[in-house]
Amino acid sequence: HPVGIGLPLSAEPPPWQRVPGWHPQLLRPGSDGYSAEAVAALHPDLILAGGDYYVDREYRELSAIAPTTAFETAPDEEPWQTTTRQVGRALGQPARAEQLVSDVEGRIRAATAAHPDLAGAEFVIALAHRPGGLGGIRTPRDITARTLAQFGMRFSPAAENLPGGGFSAQLSAENLGRIATGVLVTAYPNPALRAEMERSPVFRGLAAVRRGGYLPVAGDSWLALREPGVLGIPQLIDRVLPELAAAAAHREEVAAALRRAGCAHLVLRTDSDWIADVVRFVMARKRGWSGGGAA
Repeated sequence: HPVGIGLPLSAEPPPWQRVPGWHPQLLRPGSDGYSAEAVAALHPDLILAGGDYYVDREYRELSAIAPTTAFETAPDEEPWQTTTRQVGRALGQPARAEQLVSDVEGRIRAATAAHPDLAGAEFVIALAHRPGGLGGIRTPRDITARTLAQFGMRFSPAAENLPGGGFSAQLSAENLGRIATGVLVTAYPNPALRAEMERSPVFRGLAAVRRGGYLPVAGDSWLALREPGVLGIPQLIDRVLPELAAAAAHREEVAAALRRAGCAHLVLRTDSDWIADVVRFVMARKRGWSGGGAA
């Protein structure tokens, strides 16, 4: 049983990490990660740190205390399947880990089929860490982005083009318009920031917000998105996915309304030559109006 549990994002473990009769020590990271002294005081036989953002800095000290797992690619980018299999090997139960992965992947496939509005819906993941601005995740390799992609969603090319070199781009209020997407998932680690953000005229003017594609998340819902795994993903499916599908559904509602009005509908993408797309669209419409054909 666990003697300690790391809590980088919350004050208490989420419900799916609680077991009656287990009372692990709650550990919180500082600016440089977890305290090796605090971990050593718990006398662990194994340290599972595959999801620890700071483990590359901590590994030498932690592995001197007990065998220690770590991410194999980059922090916050490891697929949950990889982490699960890693834990299975460390515990000497690789077959059990493989079965858990298979079971959860089956639930993902069933949930994807039950929510067809998610298919192809472009999304951006934003974090409200401070008043007036947002941090936009810039890479589809991010663990939350990877997980949403497994439900058929598509990471917005606009997010990949956000400025900066880190995993997220910090956008001030006047630059929020750079968040071009159909679905905007916005996390509020501090729920008090939500009301201020939603009062911002620039934020309210974002297309995703105007059209119903905005999904605010906090608390356990954010943990299920940010720390996906064989325990967290079922919670994500039950609690977050229906709201995410409702946010994605606005795309088809808008398209259907335009069709009913007899309007032409052009979907522009930021990862293509959208100016050329507009020119081709207009020329095709003009040919249709004049009854002409392509030369």
